[in-house]
Amino acid sequence: MDWSRIEKWDYVATAVASEYRRKFDMVEYDDIKQSLYEWFTQHPNKLDEWEKIGEKDAKNLIYRSLRNQALDYCQRWKAKSTGYDVSDLYYYEADIVEALLPPVLRNEWGVSHKLNLGIPGRPSAPSEGGNLSVMMMEIDSAYWKLSKEDRKILFFRYAESMDYKEIANFLSLGSDDTARMRGNRAVKRLVVKLGGYRPYNDVDFISSTETEESQDSQEAE
Repeated sequence: MDWSRIEKWDYVATAVASEYRRKFDMVEYDDIKQSLYEWFTQHPNKLDEWEKIGEKDAKNLIYRSLRNQALDYCQRWKAKSTGYDVSDLYYYEADIVEALLPPVLRNEWGVSHKLNLGIPGRPSAPSEGGNLSVMMMEIDSAYWKLSKEDRKILFFRYAESMDYKEIANFLSLGSDDTARMRGNRAVKRLVVKLGGYRPYNDVDFISSTETEESQDSQEAE
């Protein structure tokens, strides 16, 4: 590990580890922090790039990335401790949610069999076999857990088919860009209410072996 770099940003890792220790009290603080240290070893390129743009911006980017790392680690640990694997869960992607929001918000439950999500290779929910009616019920339930402001903007956008300029005017948001940003955030929060985004591995370095194989391939060509 690059301990000099880790020491530089250790105060950020400490804050994130403490935050997620409070949220997931079944996970040890030291284990969370170790997973954050591992993030630093997996993202040297990102760190090089971010540190060039200034310490304040770098801190914000690192803080956000470490929170994602901590959440992923704690979710996996909690899942394992309760007898299942996070990878076994069904994760709603934002495009699925957006495709199903119009009939959900319009109470058009009978049209679910007509929907074509148009996404090849989409995995089905394990227990429901990809049943759209079940998905719609889950989205409806999650929708009512959102704030009133989030529900409003989603309703205008997906039930009333208003564009973001109309929504901005109706809700006095100032600009269509502001309305679009809030709409996107509302969709993200809805996805979180449905269980969160699918975990993924985000590593920005290539091993020396892979580099050598790539160089050999180029020389052969």
